[in-house]
Amino acid sequence: MPTAAKVAALQSHNVSVDYKNFRALEGLNVTVNPGEIIGVIGPNGAGKTTFIKALCGHINLSGGHFTIADKRLKNGQNRQQLIGLVPQDIGLYPHMTARENLTVFAQMMGIKGLKTRKEIVSAALHDVDLMDKQDTLVSALSGGMKRRINVAAAIMHNPKILILDEPTAGVDIPARDSLHRLARSIATSGKAVLLITHELEQAEAICDKLLILAGGQTLAFDTPANIMAQNFSTSREVVVRFSSPPDAPTIHALKPFNFSQGDTATEWSTLTNASEVSFVSAFMASLRGGNDIVREISVRRPGLTHLLHSVERTGRLPKQPSSESRND
Repeated sequence: MPTAAKVAALQSHNVSVDYKNFRALEGLNVTVNPGEIIGVIGPNGAGKTTFIKALCGHINLSGGHFTIADKRLKNGQNRQQLIGLVPQDIGLYPHMTARENLTVFAQMMGIKGLKTRKEIVSAALHDVDLMDKQDTLVSALSGGMKRRINVAAAIMHNPKILILDEPTAGVDIPARDSLHRLARSIATSGKAVLLITHELEQAEAICDKLLILAGGQTLAFDTPANIMAQNFSTSREVVVRFSSPPDAPTIHALKPFNFSQGDTATEWSTLTNASEVSFVSAFMASLRGGNDIVREISVRRPGLTHLLHSVERTGRLPKQPSSESRND
């Protein structure tokens, strides 16, 4: 007997959104399967928020449509039972306990029957590993715990899709890692998870696929490994850290090697297809005795951070460095 075809959790069919004369999202086509974590990334104004608002039904589409579990969504349709949304801001009542908060949200969602609500709230607290904090006031919980309560509120009604909008904003690294493990656990249970994030290294590590947007356009929708291979192939990223911001002669020496400034004035990076030894030797020679200002040189495979920096600068995915360029 043939195996039944897998039903996609979410599909967007040529979805477009206009704001007056401005097209904020253009012809979006993605398919998300149950159990997948999809990272939605891009610079400011890329279309990420528009995509989420359109999917949640908060704005109407100018063209195309969404389907969730093969059911076509219409403009104005209530999608509360299909989608769970964890917003950037923590939306909890600080004077109530964790359990009391979830009970209120269960009532808002139309979950009827006191016994049923108690069972669902307990299950949600268990899923986010906070049963031991159920009677603690939200005001006394850490930022990471508050985020997990928000997640619990979003999954109580068993939605097909969970949207995590910058869930790790303002939390420390252990809490961030805990939230990402929680996202994987929820995906493993069969839900599709959309993760909107600026935590690029984490997105590359935990997401099954990445949706990269810029200027309302889809630049890529694929696995992190495929995206990196297609854009960087055998290239290496060379990062130079100076002991102080480079002066004009040093910046002039950086130009032939296509270096660009990183997050700080002392960090500069570029891509090369040349051998590591020949590139570093040529670069150091170009400094003409000024190499004492170089604190560190590292060579690594380019990551998602480098890719997004290129998108922010140009609105496009990066091009391979030419084998004919100076940095051979």
